Amino acid sequence: MKNRFLAFASLILLYAINTGCKEDTIIKANVTPSSDFIISNPIGDTLTIYTKTVYDDSIAVRYNNSSYDVIKGLGTLNDPFFGRTNWSIFTQFIPTANTITIESPNTIDSAVLILPYANFSWGDTTSSAPHLESFSVYAVTEDMYKDSTYFTKTSFKYDPTPIGEVVNADIFRVKTDSIKVAGANRAPHLRIKLTNAFMQTLYNAAHTTTDNASFLGQIKGFYIVAKDTNNNTLRTIPYFYLSGTADYQRSAIALYYNNPTTNPKLDPDSVQTIFFNFTANDCAHNNYITHNYNGSQLNNYLLSANQSDDRVFLQNEPGAAIDIRIPYIKYLPKGVINKAQLVITQVDYNGDPRSATATDTFSAPPRIYPVGVDASGGAYTIQDRYPTDNDGPLAFIDGNKNTTILPNGAVITQYYINIPREVQKAILNQVNELHLRINGTVTYPGAYRLMAAGKGSAYRVRLNISYTKIN
Repeated sequence: MKNRFLAFASLILLYAINTGCKEDTIIKANVTPSSDFIISNPIGDTLTIYTKTVYDDSIAVRYNNSSYDVIKGLGTLNDPFFGRTNWSIFTQFIPTANTITIESPNTIDSAVLILPYANFSWGDTTSSAPHLESFSVYAVTEDMYKDSTYFTKTSFKYDPTPIGEVVNADIFRVKTDSIKVAGANRAPHLRIKLTNAFMQTLYNAAHTTTDNASFLGQIKGFYIVAKDTNNNTLRTIPYFYLSGTADYQRSAIALYYNNPTTNPKLDPDSVQTIFFNFTANDCAHNNYITHNYNGSQLNNYLLSANQSDDRVFLQNEPGAAIDIRIPYIKYLPKGVINKAQLVITQVDYNGDPRSATATDTFSAPPRIYPVGVDASGGAYTIQDRYPTDNDGPLAFIDGNKNTTILPNGAVITQYYINIPREVQKAILNQVNELHLRINGTVTYPGAYRLMAAGKGSAYRVRLNISYTKIN
């Protein structure tokens, strides 16, 4: 194998005199002799690469960071190729005052759970597509902790009797129409009316407690979920804000009350509101996401016993991920790796390069990202991601969706992932194989999907390498 690489490289040697490497790699620049004769060798697609599709559910979707909006998907999507996916939300709300009191003669009128639309949906977003969805709200009976990290596979116990429901909500209108509430137009949001019994339970808890911890001891949280039945035809998933800076622009429960001697329809200003808000620093939350691949074409690839498949698949986590194994990496020459770039090409249902200009109902991810996989199957951060405390390495790794023009003029979609330091480490450590996993980003969990060329295709996954050999 080693002779194979050297023989190939000898045909395409590019000779250059350099004064030394300017960039530190795994082999540091300061140990590279400045007077040496250096040979740069581009190595094309000569390495054996095994490509598979695996399931990855390791994404953490609950963390405290007030610098970022907290956004969750909600609903059930039926994808003809990737199967059924359900997004549901666990969250908490807290009162805006230590003790809530409604003075007589005012009386509670209603309580409504509010989820503001986050201006993003994934899937078939055309107005002609079916967009009716029913949702239920349940009271969580298990403690949720604001300082704990939760994953998309993390669920919590809840009372199976719903405390609120909305039937056949028009998701298209939820995303586009302002809503008139208490005499004023509000930004688009989903409204789920809560039962009168729970409305009273909520008020009693807020009236008898004096701090958030005591309130959350009684009202532990809420589970919001789409009614996933075989009759669901929804093919778009809306995402909603939990966090926000103003009423009706953040998730909340609005408790409406008024003087019973007034008519709210004639005098909207008579309606008063008490909000129980989501705040990122005080409330636990999670986007619980489940997949059902049974009967889908993707399932055949997840169950495949082949060492390498002709196609590979990816979704934003949790979901399908591209598994890449490069078994002969240690046989590359021990030089300085100047460039090591994975090239992944999107294909259509027939396995042909997919036109980047074609209409894409279930769009491909705008960016994909690599992690290393160790001998025990655990994920680790690749060398090219360091230092992890800034975004510079992310920009270098790239992984963004690009359009490529083929010699015949066709425009296709490809992803380029730069991993020279990880390849350098694998060669120096003489690992038996370089094992990588490619995922979608953590933005909009569960959204997007990619079908890429694998074994046997002219557009299969490639690793293009250029190295510097020091004589």
